[in-house]
Amino acid sequence: MAGDTLRGLERGLLVLDALSVSSGLTLRELHRNTSLPKPTLLRILATLETHGYVRRRIADGVWRCRARRPDKGSLEGLLLDAGSDILGELCCRLRWPSDLAVYDAGSMTIVETTRRKTPYAVNWTGIGYRVPMLQTGLGRAWLSYCSDEEREDILASLRASESPFDRAANNAQLVEQLIAETRQQGYGTRVAGFTLRKAGEEKSDGFAVPVMSRNRIVGCINLIWLVAALDLPTAIARYLPEVQAAADMIGSEIDARLALNSAQATDLQ
Repeated sequence: MAGDTLRGLERGLLVLDALSVSSGLTLRELHRNTSLPKPTLLRILATLETHGYVRRRIADGVWRCRARRPDKGSLEGLLLDAGSDILGELCCRLRWPSDLAVYDAGSMTIVETTRRKTPYAVNWTGIGYRVPMLQTGLGRAWLSYCSDEEREDILASLRASESPFDRAANNAQLVEQLIAETRQQGYGTRVAGFTLRKAGEEKSDGFAVPVMSRNRIVGCINLIWLVAALDLPTAIARYLPEVQAAADMIGSEIDARLALNSAQATDLQ
């Protein structure tokens, strides 16, 4: 019995070691890296997930370590830990999908999405998909709620960009109007008919709200729907409170984890 227990522990640690040196691995990659049978891996991963050591990303099924300690827990890791669970629950309730995005080098980058979880045929967007700042709800929400210093840096990079989507950054009056409107509404919207794809994206619409932690923006979440099913005013009236509540829950969870990490770091001193 003790031998079986130790063997199980060794296998669990082997999986954790494999995940700890990566931003995430599929089951196939874990099988290749650990040489453990896939059924065994699934049992180990289920146990580790139950006890809060790993989680599976909704968008693509990739397994990753949860952010547990101050030295391991980056802010994006905490955002993913809280955001994945809450967005999954939100999609189950509203049925329409959401994306979780962060600002990165001149655009918003999707780090989690529930588009594969929705029962509706909304165009699929994957991890790492990048969208512009001034044409999308995600970008407008970030620009409107980030610090003044960060906003100036972002706008400077957009003005220097050669992308046609960033040209609007040269119109200071337009940018100021967009920010004022987004703050007044409490959410960002996309340009009507905006699309980065050849087809499909223009058939959907969405709005986005900021995720705030310790009075600073750490991410944005949106809600996406098909324009054939809903118009923007109806979607706002029906879903905005729940999406804002989800964003608040993510921020509160991050705050709690940061406070716990600080307390643990103090205890270690």
